[in-house]
Amino acid sequence: MEQKDVEFTFSDEVLESDRDAVVNSQLFQTWLKNSQEKFIVSKIHFSSVDFRFKDHSPLFIKLTAMATLPDGKPVHGIVLVRGNAVGVLVVLRCEGKPYLLLVRQPRFAISETESLEIPAGILDWSLDYRKVALSELKEEAMIDAKDEELIDLTGFYTDGKLDGHAGSCGLLDERIRLYAIEREVSPEELKRLDGRRQEYTDENEWIKTVVLPYEEAGKQFIDHKNLLAMFMYERYLRSQGRHL
Repeated sequence: MEQKDVEFTFSDEVLESDRDAVVNSQLFQTWLKNSQEKFIVSKIHFSSVDFRFKDHSPLFIKLTAMATLPDGKPVHGIVLVRGNAVGVLVVLRCEGKPYLLLVRQPRFAISETESLEIPAGILDWSLDYRKVALSELKEEAMIDAKDEELIDLTGFYTDGKLDGHAGSCGLLDERIRLYAIEREVSPEELKRLDGRRQEYTDENEWIKTVVLPYEEAGKQFIDHKNLLAMFMYERYLRSQGRHL
């Protein structure tokens, strides 16, 4: 599909000194490449950019694009570009009963001071889903896991056809790839894993681990990715001739 040069414009909110870095960032270029494979993109206006505290690289890019389908029909072009992500369903088995290790953290966007979620995070520059999944387990759940422990739920359920599933198709570019790990733990270990706190002041993250019975946890979830992970995990168990 033939593409014309894309015109870039910026709001005053995006500093001139940052503009080249935004356009040339891996985050934006990956999104643009994917978009141009299926749409004709003629113009992009950058409304705002949020940067990482540590290295001042773009974290979230809000833009409005002028774009059409190949046949010329225009499409809705408001996008919040944040890249793909990973999430890990941590299944703990104690004395024959399944539990989930989760995290509670404030989520201002949905007006929740204690959103209950599986450990998750944005894919970094490495684009290595498994590496980021293990890193998020360590950072959020304080669990050291090995690569061979990761069960690729997304790969299993989609037969390797998808990188992940979208959570808000009308606005976010993000697709999240989901994994699971399973651990047999003693009652003492189960208690030790519950209620641990982590604080990351440079990222405004205030996290507490929570251990809940599997079914009880599912009934409390607002975050849809948790339920999707449970659904695919249960399908995975069935394929193995296993059950909760």
